[in-house]
Amino acid sequence: MIKESAASVDKNWREYPAEEWSDALVAAMKLGGIDNLYFVSGTELGFYQEACAKAAELGRPAPQLRTMVHEGVALNAALGEIMVTGKPAAAAAHVDVGLLNYGAGIHTAFRCNYPVLITSGTGPRAYQGSMPGARDNGIQWVQEPRDQGEILRQYTKADHRLEHQDNPGLMVSRLLQIAVSEPQGPVYMALPRESATLPLPGKTRFPTMEQLGVARPVAPTDEDARTVARWLIEADNPIICTARSGRISATVEALVRLSELLGLPVNDNRLSNSLNFPHIHPHYGTGPALKNADAVLVIESPVPWLPADGPTPEAVVAWIEQDPVQSRYKTMEFQADLWLPVDTTAALDAIFEAATHMLSASDRSRIEERKARLDRRKQEMRAAAEQEAQQARGRNPLDRRWVSYQISQILEPDAILLDDALSNSDYMRIFSNRSQPGTYFKRNSSTGGWGSGAAVGAKIAAPDRDVVLASGDGFFMFGSPLEALWAASYHKAPFLSVIFTNRSYSTGVNTLHNIYPEGTAAQTGYVGGTFDPPPDFGKLAETVGGYGETVSEADEVGPALKRGLDAVHNGAPAVISVWLPTLVEELQMAGRH
Repeated sequence: MIKESAASVDKNWREYPAEEWSDALVAAMKLGGIDNLYFVSGTELGFYQEACAKAAELGRPAPQLRTMVHEGVALNAALGEIMVTGKPAAAAAHVDVGLLNYGAGIHTAFRCNYPVLITSGTGPRAYQGSMPGARDNGIQWVQEPRDQGEILRQYTKADHRLEHQDNPGLMVSRLLQIAVSEPQGPVYMALPRESATLPLPGKTRFPTMEQLGVARPVAPTDEDARTVARWLIEADNPIICTARSGRISATVEALVRLSELLGLPVNDNRLSNSLNFPHIHPHYGTGPALKNADAVLVIESPVPWLPADGPTPEAVVAWIEQDPVQSRYKTMEFQADLWLPVDTTAALDAIFEAATHMLSASDRSRIEERKARLDRRKQEMRAAAEQEAQQARGRNPLDRRWVSYQISQILEPDAILLDDALSNSDYMRIFSNRSQPGTYFKRNSSTGGWGSGAAVGAKIAAPDRDVVLASGDGFFMFGSPLEALWAASYHKAPFLSVIFTNRSYSTGVNTLHNIYPEGTAAQTGYVGGTFDPPPDFGKLAETVGGYGETVSEADEVGPALKRGLDAVHNGAPAVISVWLPTLVEELQMAGRH
């Protein structure tokens, strides 16, 4: 009976055609769900090119090799694909220097729990002529660090250097098993050329990731579900806090269902990285201040509030996440009355079922009154936002509220919006009116430069949908935009970039001003916080056959965005740079400097 009820997966290792270890590596990737390998060339990585080309020619399983020209863009493209598909992706880089070039994308992958297989070659160290793949180039002596995996060991769930005693297909399947099991996250494999080019006798045997098995989600106990349901039903001012539960569309649907049953407002924090709840829903962003909440449900939110601004000790707090105590974070001072290390969707469904059987007529009456209050508040907020946008239209210099509003006017319901706008992100979220799961993404990390590469991967994953990147100019430059635009053009994955060009870093102006409002740096012009004049961002798109322009007048914004999107629909990446006042000028206009 146990066998019959288990998932019907053939546990027998299958044989696959292979002449080299690299053939097994790419076959295991494809069989593990990886469709694309974002590849940057290197002296030791020719085995990837040969294996993928051979597989395509012979009809063997292998991911599509996607040529990239910068490792940071390559890794972020893999992350962008994962955001949209929920499946793993892979990136390949040249020895230790390419691995270092992945840069802050490694941080993003780890903090955002993306199941990406990060790979890089290693400098050959076998004696010249002693075996295939041995040293044959003088540069290879300087390509061997003491421990290449140590470079990113703090930012992966597991790392491995492929060794001669390994089964290469098994090791890929094993790393993918770790990556996609919750809590998900990046894994790393270092690939010596000597190992990757080892011969095989025309075939190899290994288990796929599916045959190894992925850890199944765990639901809460009936008692825990009833406890949380009771807290939420009895509360006068309940609230749900989330940040990244929207990575799974079924979780969004489950959260909406529970919210509507109990009249629960939902709040995103600043580290939100997906559409966790429809932005246009009456319950989104309409709840009480946390200090006034008497019951709080935290869902997949590492930092739901600043400790000084959180709920009072009298409030009951339930925390739902695969790893609710955030074991990847060294310092974590949050408290909860109930920590539930369970699957989010299963937990929301269980709480919904428990609450359905517990509601009394009096409870339903109170909940309906709260829902009516939330609906009125949402209508007031939307009316105020519309009025604010229209007032911003008449301001000179150009106002970022109007830019955000105009971006919202070109977005189809299924368009994918990547929000890397930093100090403008609040306005992007307010005006964009995203309602469908998988249509809004941010980076849930402290990295800059994620957006351009992620947009390439998102468009590759969703070729029939518009992809729009809203980015600050500083972050846009961080992301190797020329290399990303080239990849968008080369892979026929065009997207629209809208750049909030204020020639400033908020950290170097606003943050500095808050710490030293009368300081010497403020008096001398915030040196280090501004970069005026900036590059001509529109010209970057033109260098790869794309479309670009700069606008500075309110009535020019909408038409320029439409021209940019038309270019994208015609197959070319587009960049619209919108000229805003610097942050120093904003301080001056506000009378703060």
